[in-house]
Amino acid sequence: MDITHPEGSVEREVERKRMDFVSKILMVGSDFQSTLGIAYLVTTFSQVSIMDTYHLHLVFDIASFVGVSNTAALVCWRYCRTKIDEPDRKLHHEHDIRISWFNDRYRAVYIFVALYLALTILLGIRLNEWAPHQEPGRCYYSTLVTDPSNSHPSADKYYVGFTSAWLIIVVLASVFAGVKRRRTILVLSSLHFPLHLYMTIALRQANQGKFEGETRHENEWDFGQTTAVLLLMIALLELLQKGKEYYDFESHVAKHGVPPSANYRAIQRDEEADKGS
Repeated sequence: MDITHPEGSVEREVERKRMDFVSKILMVGSDFQSTLGIAYLVTTFSQVSIMDTYHLHLVFDIASFVGVSNTAALVCWRYCRTKIDEPDRKLHHEHDIRISWFNDRYRAVYIFVALYLALTILLGIRLNEWAPHQEPGRCYYSTLVTDPSNSHPSADKYYVGFTSAWLIIVVLASVFAGVKRRRTILVLSSLHFPLHLYMTIALRQANQGKFEGETRHENEWDFGQTTAVLLLMIALLELLQKGKEYYDFESHVAKHGVPPSANYRAIQRDEEADKGS
């Protein structure tokens, strides 16, 4: 999706509003996932004294998914905002209208990165305390995670250190690197998804049923699962609402050839609020 029609034309305004709708729809799921990811990490740190190394590793891989989705959503959002704000950029003879690095959306990214870095350090400390024949919870089965010939936990420490540094750099690049590098950032972040997905499944399969009481506990439906489902339902309702607004907008344009004025004023207010954040 791009803006191609000449400045001042009705078609250009329609293109800008379409891009604005797409931008908002993209960010609904990302905002809720950011909230859930930060809450997940805070909950992890509050229970870290009773959490074993295996579950801490699972938290690391699951939290990495939030970084991947946030990166993709932020890059697409910044691209859309740059295109939408293009008339203002030309009016003020500026190369780029910079989105404030301290708006609410970016502050959430900084909080997530800080918590993710703390989690990485904590997991590294736990791996350094690897003790398979001593205190329970100080190790896990790595059958499907590393090659049997590799020394453990050294191989896993390399994995945690490398992937976390890579992901943190990519997430911060989505904020600071600009729109021109969006394709590179998207490719580098998307490579994390299959890697962490495999690690999550492999760890679960290698250790399921091998810790006393863990199978029953992990399969229970408790407050955490209920909260996640409720947040998912709220996100879906928001997506449906934005989708309905977009459908009404397209229907009005198809029927009258111009955007609805009420929607135009609402979108303009949202744009001004985004710039002021």
